[in-house]
Amino acid sequence: MHGTTVSVEKILGSIQLPACPAIMLDIMSEARKEEPDFNHISRLVGNDAGLSAAVLKLANSPAFRRNSSISSIPQAVSVLGLKKAMLAVNTLYLRSSVSMTDSAAKALLEKFWDKSSCTAEAASMLAKMLPGISVEDAYTIALFHDSGIPVLMQRFPEHAFDDTLHESDWEDSHREEEIRLGTNHAIVGNMLARNWGLPAHICQTILHHHDLSIFSDLSYQVSTAVRNLIAVLILAEHMADVFMGFEKESALGQLPVHAHALSHIGMEPAEFHEAALDILGEMRQFRR
Repeated sequence: MHGTTVSVEKILGSIQLPACPAIMLDIMSEARKEEPDFNHISRLVGNDAGLSAAVLKLANSPAFRRNSSISSIPQAVSVLGLKKAMLAVNTLYLRSSVSMTDSAAKALLEKFWDKSSCTAEAASMLAKMLPGISVEDAYTIALFHDSGIPVLMQRFPEHAFDDTLHESDWEDSHREEEIRLGTNHAIVGNMLARNWGLPAHICQTILHHHDLSIFSDLSYQVSTAVRNLIAVLILAEHMADVFMGFEKESALGQLPVHAHALSHIGMEPAEFHEAALDILGEMRQFRR
């Protein structure tokens, strides 16, 4: 057992985590002040063309948009607020934190980030419908939950990660990683989230997001917030699968793993199916 622990620690020690971007640290530092300077934050965002586009895109997305279109950075930061503005920073820099040279790996990574983005949109819109679940947390967890996969792709380029785009078996999907790689993407994603200073409950959700026993074993030492976020994530990821054509709409809410999530949030399969179709309709309209 001790030898296994040492082996895992050695593998984890050989994995290079992307550094938290400086602009993220600057914005977080400003956000912690008693009276944050929104003009300073707007300038930080405005100085980066890619980040400006990401903030405007998020402000006008189905998850966070208001009645009228937002076209300026100060307006977007003001409307979004600091917590939501940080989501745009996370989205942009997480996506650019890992690069691949192999063309097939590049294509897979692009699809991976597209699915992460779709999952985040779906999770935030589903969270809006449910009491007591933070829309921002739902977006963040959907964005970061599989972030360990690109990191592992760099460390283990010979391993085939194609199946991660379509996780039909939620519980078993990361067990093959443990057998072949000595660790799994939930552990690495948790390390990355902690490295980037994300809240403890977000890190814990990432660590446990493939463990369905948290719904059946109430002695499991996780909070209700963590269980809520995992339930939303399970359903949001499936909506993303449907959106990207990996699953049919008729499968919405029908897989065994969905029963755990739906039971936890108190939603019937038919009710979720209807809500999911509405969410997918909004996402399709936004992405035209």
